[in-house]
Amino acid sequence: MEARSGSAPAGGGWQGNGAPRASRSARSLLFTVVGEYLRDPGATLWTAGAVAALGRLGVEERAARQALTRTARDGWITAERHGRRTLWRLTSRAADHFRESAESVYRARRHPTDWDGTWTVLVTSVPESRRELRHRLRTRLRWAGFGPLGQGVWISPRVGSEKAARQVLDELGLTASAVSVVGRIGGLGSEFEVVSRAWDLGGLARDYAAFAAEFSDRRERDGREPAVVFAEQTRMVHRWREFALRDPVLPADLLPARWPGHDARDLFFRRHDADHHVAAAWLGALS
Repeated sequence: MEARSGSAPAGGGWQGNGAPRASRSARSLLFTVVGEYLRDPGATLWTAGAVAALGRLGVEERAARQALTRTARDGWITAERHGRRTLWRLTSRAADHFRESAESVYRARRHPTDWDGTWTVLVTSVPESRRELRHRLRTRLRWAGFGPLGQGVWISPRVGSEKAARQVLDELGLTASAVSVVGRIGGLGSEFEVVSRAWDLGGLARDYAAFAAEFSDRRERDGREPAVVFAEQTRMVHRWREFALRDPVLPADLLPARWPGHDARDLFFRRHDADHHVAAAWLGALS
């Protein structure tokens, strides 16, 4: 996920450059925590609570505090001093960003719409010399549901992706050099060839199956402490967010039979619906 107000941390497709692996992991997990639990209006988190929450996810205190500092510096969270203590909340721009990204991570995946065979094709380019801008464009377009066909050509099976692409291009100052086309595949090539070029279905299938195996709700889950629920829930969300960069909720018409993503989706929402309030309540009670 690309930040509007700073560089997004690693995880879920967010990759920092040059930072130690432990630091990237801490920031990535913090990013998931604030995106999942602080995007509601008025939600806050004390420093000690953030450290304790990240500790439950295997992050050491020093790395957790560094993650808070860097995430604030990049404009995602803001500090509010209360004596010697610090209360954190999302910045207004970050809150807007997370609410919008929830569409990709949750709503569009819970209730995928039918597909009418229409594609959105985007043609844009960034000079090789502007590598940072190229990286930001690639990341943002993937979040918007596009897959690359090469040579600056991107494609999405969702007509609504054009609006999202325009927003990305506007924010990056690239609108003047882009062209979009909406229509159907013609007589040359096939839809399945397009999908196999733009998205790694084999890798997605393996990772969806691994996700379902790791977070299977067949395991004994009754009687778990709220802290354990928080850790399991947050790790699951952290993993699930990765799919938003790699799978634009491809229509069933374009997927192989017995697609493992369907089972992974059903599992995710069953567990998320059952455990989110417990995890959020545990985190909110930390001080």
